[in-house]
Amino acid sequence: MPNVRKEDYEKIVNIFNESGDKTAMEYIQENYGIKFPRGVIARIKQSPEFSYDKENKKIIKSSKAEESIFMGLDELCSKEVPSMDLVSPVLLTKNNDILESLYRELMQEKLLELTKYITLNRYTGTIDINKQALITDGYQINFN
Repeated sequence: MPNVRKEDYEKIVNIFNESGDKTAMEYIQENYGIKFPRGVIARIKQSPEFSYDKENKKIIKSSKAEESIFMGLDELCSKEVPSMDLVSPVLLTKNNDILESLYRELMQEKLLELTKYITLNRYTGTIDINKQALITDGYQINFN
C-alpha cells in the first residue's frame, strides 16, 4: 500500500478546500489505496506546513513552512552573513532568570555535597573535615 508523500499534501489540500472533505477522502482512497483517508487528512492538518481553519473548514498553507528551519546549501556556501532578528529584552531577562535559577540550584547541590564532609563551628571558630569519608567517596585532599 503506497503512502501519501508530503509533496502530494498540497494537491490533497487543494481538493479538500475546493470540493470538500468527502471528495478529498475519495481521492486519497482511489489514488493511494488507503482504507481510512481521514487519518491522512488529520496528518496534513497537524503538519507544520499547514494549519486548519475551523470556522471556514479550510486547510491553510502556513507561513512557517516558507521560513525554513534549516539552511540550504546555497545559504551555507554563500559568504553573506544573514541578518539576525533582534531578541526582545523581555525574552533575555526571562532566559537570564532561568539561567540564574539553574546556577543557584547547582550551587545548592554543591553545598549539600560539602556538608557531608565539612562542618563549620562559628562558636569555637573551627572547621571539622571528615577526611576518611572524603577518601572513601573518591576525593583527593590537597592543602595549599
